[in-house]
Amino acid sequence: MGKPIAYYPKLAKPLGGVSSAILFSQLFYWQDKATSELGVYKTRDELEDETGLSHNEQRTAIKKLSDRGVLIVTEKRLVHKTYYKIDNETVNKVLSDFAKSMIELSRDIKSMQPELNIVDAVMATKSSSLDQEITTEITTNNNRSSCDDKRNPKKNHIIDFDLIIDAYNDAVEDKLPKVVKMTTARKNAVKKLLKEFDAPTFQNLANYFYDFAEKANRFYFGENDRGWRADFDYIVKTTTYLKFIEGSL
Repeated sequence: MGKPIAYYPKLAKPLGGVSSAILFSQLFYWQDKATSELGVYKTRDELEDETGLSHNEQRTAIKKLSDRGVLIVTEKRLVHKTYYKIDNETVNKVLSDFAKSMIELSRDIKSMQPELNIVDAVMATKSSSLDQEITTEITTNNNRSSCDDKRNPKKNHIIDFDLIIDAYNDAVEDKLPKVVKMTTARKNAVKKLLKEFDAPTFQNLANYFYDFAEKANRFYFGENDRGWRADFDYIVKTTTYLKFIEGSL
């Protein structure tokens, strides 16, 4: 199975998607272990072994991170080596700008589970300056009166459906139709599916999408006499999920 990797779901949105966040988290892990001022040296095969991201997924993730200025890529063609370096100053700015935009959007957003939480408390990541930890706290409005608390004893639980769309589209790439809009019916289907997991987390849902894209029978990818392909609505059905994990799909 390989070793588990550090992954921060809250980074997915500001960094351009799940694949980008996974690659960023892995490179960040190696950052303070780099022996070159150019950053971390990794081959595409090594990154695939460590993260599970295909070469194509890595290419897309690297472009997104580079476009945002958080990743500096240096190619040494003569020695056939590529180095990756995290620009911490830009990372802090990207996360800070994202935090501000989310605070403006909502003063009281909380998720169903910590993994699905967008901005309820803390967005944190190690700094590559060896031992310094950079923590950006994203606070919600704590100035509600006690009367307000009594009138609203329950907090709203909001799932980041945009993040789920990103995870699904990253997983299926061009193999299956992309998701553009999360309708009410789709939101309800996702909520129902989450109840089937041992832990109803974003990570488990994303893992299911990736597992389906990698392991499901080619029949579901158009290799049949009808040319039919599975889509998001089919994959998030609880019956599809149960058949998939039981090996009867």
